[in-house]
Amino acid sequence: MNLLILFLAIEIFSGIVTFNFYKQAGRQSWEAFVPIYRTVIMLKIIERPWWWTILCYLPVVGNVMAVVVIFEILHVFNFRKLYHTILAVITFGLYLGYLNFTQKLEYVGRDIQDMRRYVSELVASLIFAIVAATVIRAYTFEAFTIPTPSMEKSLMVGDFLFVSKIHYGSRPPLTPLSLPLVHNKVPFTTLDSYFDWPQLPYWRFPKLTEVERYDPVVFNYPAEDIRPINMEGKVRPIDKREHYVKRCVAIPGDTLRIIDGFVNTNGESESMPDRANPQFSYFVQTNGVDFNPKILKERFDINYVTPRQQQATGEYGAVTRIDNNSLYIINIPNEALEGFKQLPNIVSVTQIVGKQSMNEYPADTPPMLTRLYEQYNTFGPNQDIFPNPKNGDSLVYNWSRDNYGPLYMPKEGDKIELNYDTYLKYSRAITAYEGNTLERKGDQFILNGEVATEYTFKQGYYWMMGDNRHASDDSRYWGFVPEDHIVGKPVFIWMSYDKFAEGIKKIRFDRVFTTVNGEGKRFSYFIPFLIVVAGIYGFNTYRKRKKAKA
Repeated sequence: MNLLILFLAIEIFSGIVTFNFYKQAGRQSWEAFVPIYRTVIMLKIIERPWWWTILCYLPVVGNVMAVVVIFEILHVFNFRKLYHTILAVITFGLYLGYLNFTQKLEYVGRDIQDMRRYVSELVASLIFAIVAATVIRAYTFEAFTIPTPSMEKSLMVGDFLFVSKIHYGSRPPLTPLSLPLVHNKVPFTTLDSYFDWPQLPYWRFPKLTEVERYDPVVFNYPAEDIRPINMEGKVRPIDKREHYVKRCVAIPGDTLRIIDGFVNTNGESESMPDRANPQFSYFVQTNGVDFNPKILKERFDINYVTPRQQQATGEYGAVTRIDNNSLYIINIPNEALEGFKQLPNIVSVTQIVGKQSMNEYPADTPPMLTRLYEQYNTFGPNQDIFPNPKNGDSLVYNWSRDNYGPLYMPKEGDKIELNYDTYLKYSRAITAYEGNTLERKGDQFILNGEVATEYTFKQGYYWMMGDNRHASDDSRYWGFVPEDHIVGKPVFIWMSYDKFAEGIKKIRFDRVFTTVNGEGKRFSYFIPFLIVVAGIYGFNTYRKRKKAKA
């Protein structure tokens, strides 16, 4: 209701500051006050197509279109110097009101030649490109890069992706007063690129498919208020939160467990897609001979950055030395594990698995690994594991990153009983994601100021985990991803850059122009693309030469 009132107020204000423009253009003054219709008539006055009306009311795109329409309405009434447009924009339309009430308005129509004196064809083309790119970015596809190794080796640092927003239903921008083509910061500054008021209601266009188990998914990071990242304590609107990409391992209605590092949903072990290549951390013992970084890179795509290189570059690879002789922790992709074990300096390779108690570790666990389990609580149950209370005196859930659950994923319409267990598991979803207040007072639960014994969920929730299971900040630490945070599905890798490689090998040609999903191994469409481009160029050249000879 508040948004409807705001919309009508803006439309009426626009009518107040422009009704004389309508009258002097041969229209009726009342037409300036009819919501939406007024924009259709305004576009007729400036001799622009009616379908621009759609662009004018699209969030974010409408901001650019407002400037364009202001410039052109001033132009057709002979206020053609740029300062008129600048004044109208920086006063949020009040300058139009000044002209509307104080000046003798004369409709003179469009003059393309005069318009080009102030806005060149290049600038006009640039504005068109911004509008088109904003529409494409907001509603169809958006380009992303992979900045962290949490999805290695399925999606890799340096992959440049196209993410489809169509698959799961495009979510229109929720924050309309935003700069186009940027996410949440003005480039090269720390300034926000948006105003967080007003916020539009959440909805989606029809979807092509549901989010399915084991889909890679891009979503807005839901935990910025409890785990702020480069935010200085500020909580952003949903669509302005940082983008994360993980694999969806559980969907609404699923019951999830993790058993010795492997996901189990509804009693069934995980079944990863063909192009998924997860990796785990392994405790590796050698005969004292160090690894050759070149061999690790070329044979297994394992980045070994020596301590000296770490100090010089600040880069960290997948290999951590425990001592100076023979012990390492190494992240090894599943596809490379058996080959890695055949290296001549290998004595043993043991997967690191965080058990729920020290008594559960096998008797043949290497002594140094046992000491690591005892020394570092990150391997076993700890307060950082969701949904344990962060400041509790004891652990409520004896869960670790590798042995977890069971935990149920709520779906829209699910009704739960409110008790201490469901309070810990679902209170964040009920409050932060569904806009309620919930307090626990003894054995009672106060929902929105009233005693309640049950709660019905308004949306579905997903569980997202990185394929790099021991180097991923994911749902195991901050919980559910709400449906309204889902952005899209990675579909295409158009470029892939490896900062650890040398020379031409920095470009991963086997990943360039490949699809993210699908059966079998990746196939690069780069060479076929070049052949098609060369063919089109050759055909056009031939046709021009033939035409010139005629």
